[in-house]
Amino acid sequence: MGVIDIGRTILEEFPLALFGSVMVGTLCAFLGVYIVARRVVFLGAVLTQVSVMGLALTFLPVFPVPHTIGSLVITLITVVIVSRLITGSKVPRDSVLGVVFITSVAARILIMQVAKRVEVAEIDNLLRGDILFVTPDLFLLMTVAFVMAVAVHLVFHKEFMYAAFDPETAQTQGYHAARWDMIFYVVAAVVIAFATHMVGDLFVFGFLVVPPVTALLLTRSVKMIFFLSVLIGLISPVVGLILAFRLDVPASPAIVGVASVALGAAWLWSVVGRGGR
Repeated sequence: MGVIDIGRTILEEFPLALFGSVMVGTLCAFLGVYIVARRVVFLGAVLTQVSVMGLALTFLPVFPVPHTIGSLVITLITVVIVSRLITGSKVPRDSVLGVVFITSVAARILIMQVAKRVEVAEIDNLLRGDILFVTPDLFLLMTVAFVMAVAVHLVFHKEFMYAAFDPETAQTQGYHAARWDMIFYVVAAVVIAFATHMVGDLFVFGFLVVPPVTALLLTRSVKMIFFLSVLIGLISPVVGLILAFRLDVPASPAIVGVASVALGAAWLWSVVGRGGR
């Protein structure tokens, strides 16, 4: 089957997979620029694992809520607590994130041991994120999160930029950087909770980190960093899905692999291209 035929098949039979992965890829790549700028890259891994733990928790009788809602609630609670801790000075930032990360992973493993075998299989599917079988309801929730996140960043673009890239200037001009950090983390938590349920933790964390780092290797202009990061987040899911069909491999690793190839090419260009000048 040729590339055009594969593209037509994806568009006709798996449109939600295509549009959903593109939506998550572009939004995570955009939010990832702020996360990388804040030097809290590990926060992306932490929130994806917390989201996964929240999903697993909903399989227990003590937390009888829909999977996505459970993931969202746990992620929001965690991000509010973590955002306060990482801005303090008592405990190092990396230590806070490390504790939350390992605790979430341990809790998820224990929950899967307690849950019934059939539920463990379902949890495992939710962890991986079955891109090719995205449900309309989940796609709708992700679309709402996408629109909400874009709207918030359009309205408060200047505040988020100051808080992320120049917090000292933000404070001198009357912006409460910690407050805008909190708002950003809450928005990111909502996006990550829904996105992790839809496409899996590997995809989400990969696109929170790989496209922004790639863009940073290619340019120092803030506007171009955002543009290139979003562009990679847009193109990689399309190419990755086609390769997944062509090579008969899982979609999420294929998509992240495409973005990683772009990162490798950007690194080579930064070493060879810039080094030769």
